[in-house]
Amino acid sequence: MVIPNRFFISKLWWSQFPFHLRLITKIRFFASFGAGGVIYLTSLIFNNIGLSATDIGLGFTISAIIGTLTRIFTGNYLNKTGKIHNPLVASSCISIAAGFFLIISTDTYSYILGQAFIGAAAGIYWPTAEFVVPYFCQPIDTRKAYALVRTSEALGIFLGVFIGGFMNNFIFLKSIFINDIFCMLSIIFLISRNKKSIQKTLENSQKKALDHLKTYQERWNKNTIMIVSSLILITTSLALIQVTLPLDLVKGGVYRDVLNEQLISFIISFQLILLLILQWPIGSWISKKGKLFGLKFSLINFALSSLLLFISSYLNNAAFYFVFVAIISITLGTSSFLPTSTDVVFSIAPSNKKGYALALLSQCFAMGYFFGPFISGRILDLFGYASIMWVAISFFCFLMFAIIFKKSF
Repeated sequence: MVIPNRFFISKLWWSQFPFHLRLITKIRFFASFGAGGVIYLTSLIFNNIGLSATDIGLGFTISAIIGTLTRIFTGNYLNKTGKIHNPLVASSCISIAAGFFLIISTDTYSYILGQAFIGAAAGIYWPTAEFVVPYFCQPIDTRKAYALVRTSEALGIFLGVFIGGFMNNFIFLKSIFINDIFCMLSIIFLISRNKKSIQKTLENSQKKALDHLKTYQERWNKNTIMIVSSLILITTSLALIQVTLPLDLVKGGVYRDVLNEQLISFIISFQLILLLILQWPIGSWISKKGKLFGLKFSLINFALSSLLLFISSYLNNAAFYFVFVAIISITLGTSSFLPTSTDVVFSIAPSNKKGYALALLSQCFAMGYFFGPFISGRILDLFGYASIMWVAISFFCFLMFAIIFKKSF
């Protein structure tokens, strides 16, 4: 009787959300399931093939540059049309092309070309996926809705890394790209099956919206620099954790021993499982606080985690425990940042600029990849460890936290 009761409770909890919010949650799950392995394991795959850390970082930088152009185009498209099915299908098709290029790539040129396609797909997908949530969530609070979709993404990323890592080790080195292709085909199927209802619901929601957030909109220009700076700093931290941290651990620190790839996979899996567990409760808790509370909480956690990673580089036997605690702090920061960032940007943006605003938010993620991986790749190639980078990130996160500590909306 226990299992049926749990199943019924889970089904009842899931049913409380509107149909189209559940639909976009499924779409974002498949997108994250495909992208999870690509984000976390690509650097290790091409490190094994023989590319340098600089080449790997350059690929992510090129991806971010291409993503900048597609984000500008997507933001303009969303503001003018309000349609989401075409961008989502286009991003899925481009991601499929990226998967094929990365599967066949054996040198730096083909790797960078594949990463360029990934950047283009991400630049189209992310503003669109974020843009639609507030219109599909009523009467659910927007921050709870974002916590829901981010929870589904946490599940997708965990499965993508866990299953992708298993397939890479035991089936085919680049299985994560095959998995991504199948996930993109699933998204195309879901959108094609619900195309008419998606557009109808979106149009009705936009017509009924009375823009009750005007009190925030007048503060858009006043707070843009502060918000964007915080977002870029946090997303740079996320990019370094996803791309550079595995390379830093596999190469070793100043005194920290080299960690094998199995142990690194365990660390990444632990972080993703913890994020999956914490995303919904942390997101729900953050939704009851002020608009900027999530950013403050995220900044202090990333500052602490980067400081711990810096210290771990100068330790030997105790280094693993510092990395372990840092991963916990990273997860707390990530689970508070992801739902909060989108809600803040969407809330204070003028009604006719929300598409651009979410494109700007998505661009902050791209800028994180633009600055972080390439510079950190050069640091790793020159010094063999990344402790300098971690202490710099920690300092700037503490500084930004001090700047916005007394700020509120």
